[in-house]
Amino acid sequence: MRQADPHLGSMNEPNGGDARPGGQGVPLVPLRLSVLGPVTVRKFDDPPTSSSVTQARHLALFTYLVLARPRGLQPRETVSELLWPGQDASRARRGLRNALYGLRQALGQEVVVSVGETLIGVPPSAVSCDAIDLERGTLSLGGTALGTSTPLDGLRVDDAPGFMQWLEGERDRLRAMLLAPRAVDAAFASAGDNAPGPAPSPHTLDPEVHYLRGHYLFLRAAPGGSPEDLEQCRQQFKRALELAPDYALALAGLSNYYAVLARRGPYAQFHATFARALEYARRAADLDHRLAIPHVHFAVGAQYVDGDWERAGREFAIAVAKEPDYAEGRRFYGVWLSQVGQREASLAEMETAAMLEPDIPLILSSLGAARLACGDVDGAERALRKALAIDPRFKAARLRLVGLLEDAGRWQEAADERTRTPALPGAADFAAALSTPDGYASALRRAWAEEAREIEARLLEHPEPSINDLFAPPVVRLVTLLRLLGESRRAWSWQVQACATNPVMARWFASLPDRPSPPR
Repeated sequence: MRQADPHLGSMNEPNGGDARPGGQGVPLVPLRLSVLGPVTVRKFDDPPTSSSVTQARHLALFTYLVLARPRGLQPRETVSELLWPGQDASRARRGLRNALYGLRQALGQEVVVSVGETLIGVPPSAVSCDAIDLERGTLSLGGTALGTSTPLDGLRVDDAPGFMQWLEGERDRLRAMLLAPRAVDAAFASAGDNAPGPAPSPHTLDPEVHYLRGHYLFLRAAPGGSPEDLEQCRQQFKRALELAPDYALALAGLSNYYAVLARRGPYAQFHATFARALEYARRAADLDHRLAIPHVHFAVGAQYVDGDWERAGREFAIAVAKEPDYAEGRRFYGVWLSQVGQREASLAEMETAAMLEPDIPLILSSLGAARLACGDVDGAERALRKALAIDPRFKAARLRLVGLLEDAGRWQEAADERTRTPALPGAADFAAALSTPDGYASALRRAWAEEAREIEARLLEHPEPSINDLFAPPVVRLVTLLRLLGESRRAWSWQVQACATNPVMARWFASLPDRPSPPR
């Protein structure tokens, strides 16, 4: 089976979802977990002090799944060992299953998701949490007793020392975060006339307004959006910086803009343009060490420009650790993990990215590739079809779905996908080939052979590389095609030659599936 690893696509960074109550008391999510005092989980129309879950271990499990870092999906084995220690593996797994059943009965079937047999998690779209709002700086402490409350008050599981150790660490972390604003308020109060005046109206045109406009335009522009939206997003980020020159988010936004501009522009300008992306990324990181976007760009430059895959992996991991809810950071890290052969870890990152941003075709397409690499063909097909339902023109998902159908010998469905508007090149020839028993498979081999000849002829001319060559080296595609055609000797010759010219190419070839199969 041809197993495509997740690919970079374009250097775009849609931000993670924000799961918290909306304006005027309208909830964006159905459940609220409160942990900055007594621990409760309730629906938004329930009394503030009530809790839909009261059983201690069930409440502990739910709290851990929401707050455990890195945020996202958690290994079942880790959770069962934490909350059911000292028991044999089968009893611990049974205890976890029973607790998950209890949570779903109390809160709803979709509140805890399972991925395969190994991972579980709570989607951010299903629950908001006061501790996460505190981390993001969106929780107001004014006029409340939260600053003197005991976080995670009353939560206890006596026969789970590992969990209690984690719990105490969380209490200390949250208590420090709660006390910090109080210290700032006290400093302002002692400043007398030098204390800051009233906060500006939220509707005042300020840097954040321009940043949000720019970020919205950026998400529309990338990937594949209009140049006009991309230019407008730059202008909005610039206006934010005119009002606040040290606004780190706007600087990170400009790093995104120049990264996408570099990816779209002519090769002659790529390095200078991407250098500007890195310059803005460094400035943003110096101003706000919490941001993930700069480290994504550092990693992209390390891997695809400098050929330093180890440094790239470290930077991607830093990005995920700094902003666990940043879906595109997780997608990039998942791409890297797959390329270095860590396919299960890659799948976990992609599943979490899709849980954070369930409606981004690029993330769903990468999730489909990650599932396929781990052998989950049905799951891969679901992800790819969902991506195409959102954006029928998203070519990466179309090609992956067509390849999946062809690997399964589902020729008619593959031909239908090829001819679906907008049709893929050569779609009519594939549809016509269905008239004979082996016609589609023969047409596929001819298409592979023609593509291989074109790539080979281009490489023999030693042309200046294109931007796409940086992110998807053509010799890697050539070797893949030659393997599919059964020409292993030619494939090996090109591979050895490429690695001799550039040793970093060995990394690219190591990421390929061992034995891609010919058409059935």
